[in-house]
Amino acid sequence: MEDEKMKIVKLLRFKKLLEENNIFDFNIESFESRVAFQKLVYLAQELFGMKFDYSFNLYLRGPYSPSLADDYYRLCEIEEDKTIEINDEEKEKFEKFRYFIKSKKVEDWELIATIHYVWENNKHLLSKPMWLPRLTEEKLTDMVVKKVADLKEVDENRVRKILEEIKKISSQRHL
Repeated sequence: MEDEKMKIVKLLRFKKLLEENNIFDFNIESFESRVAFQKLVYLAQELFGMKFDYSFNLYLRGPYSPSLADDYYRLCEIEEDKTIEINDEEKEKFEKFRYFIKSKKVEDWELIATIHYVWENNKHLLSKPMWLPRLTEEKLTDMVVKKVADLKEVDENRVRKILEEIKKISSQRHL
């Protein structure tokens, strides 16, 4: 139970940081707001390493977490605990996330999250056992670009450019 409360407190803190930095104003009544919040949590967690512990599946509007959807509604029930501070590591991750996200729109967040999800969930094809045919990174990139471009009905060059940016961020994070 304490872990669940802490998960909500982290989410509440994240929501507050988004609002304080004029990135996003959460509106629990708005479907679009809830979709956007899903993408922000996904990107902060999966691309920038902020710890929320949500698992995601791919849906029409990109990565989606049913447990995060449930927790939206719990945000209103939890009072903010002002004694809980964000540690320096999380502040640094949030700053990188904020810098990345600040000039983008909700539609961009959805596309970026979808590209990241499809890439991450197919990366294992690069490291199959030696006796099985492997994909090169170039072929995997082409496959992901085509799949996302078709799924989201966007230009392949745009998807490719975003995927390269995602790969760069991911490689810097793992240094």
